[in-house]
Amino acid sequence: ASAMIAISRLNKKEKDQWLPRFFDLLYENMHRITPSILNRDQEWEQWLNQVSPALDKEPRQVLMCFADGELVGFLQYYTRNDLLMIEEVQISRQYQRTFVFYRLCKHLLDTLPEQISIIEAYADKRNHASVKLMGRLGMVTVEEDESAFIHMRGSAQAIRTIFTKGAAL
Repeated sequence: ASAMIAISRLNKKEKDQWLPRFFDLLYENMHRITPSILNRDQEWEQWLNQVSPALDKEPRQVLMCFADGELVGFLQYYTRNDLLMIEEVQISRQYQRTFVFYRLCKHLLDTLPEQISIIEAYADKRNHASVKLMGRLGMVTVEEDESAFIHMRGSAQAIRTIFTKGAAL
């Protein structure tokens, strides 16, 4: 039986109850791909200190995805003028390579302001699946630098078209 999928926007007044759950998802997915010298508690502290104040800024939003009422993914982003910046997408392991990623992105694209024409995102260079996926969306590297992250950019119109067709990624 397929799960009942629901997507909602984080109510920022409730961020303190959701941030630990976002981190759990992130950590579960990333600690193998992108090992750190920090332990889990230190990583949590560092992450919380970056993300919590960032969420207080108006343009930053988080979409949450639930399967049968359980949090299985989130997408953190902000918009500025004609730009959509996707800061984080995490989907729990059993829902990776399922419809969840598509549904999250489709929901986001359907609710974006009309003037958005550019989509950018960052991925850890060690996260080959992410980098490949962005490539399939027609995104290209903006700048290669010494950081651990790759910064990619694509056309919102082209990406909207891919999701409108419902093409399998």
